[in-house]
Amino acid sequence: MPGISCDEPREHPQHNYRQTIELKRTQLTAEQVAELISQLIEEYPGDDYDMLRRNCCHFADDFSRRLGAGRIPGWVHRLARLGARVDTALQVVANRRLLSGFEPDESDDDR
Repeated sequence: MPGISCDEPREHPQHNYRQTIELKRTQLTAEQVAELISQLIEEYPGDDYDMLRRNCCHFADDFSRRLGAGRIPGWVHRLARLGARVDTALQVVANRRLLSGFEPDESDDDR
């Protein structure tokens, strides 16, 4: 089921971990961290998941920043950012075709 789940570090059965990233220590109390997690559960519902624009790496970066521990390294979600850019460019091209009334003729077919 998509959404936030609690597991021991590096133990989630659906993920392969590349490496552990050391972050700055948070100044938040345990109660503040619990409240933050409750907020994030509301802000990251499973049905809002998007592989390119709102995935577990985006959640981890948001969580880390709100803890005061800084951002996660850029390489962690580089592929998703690149995929989102490509997807956006493809959508722009598709929308331009639709807006211009482009209709492929027989010469455009891949026969």
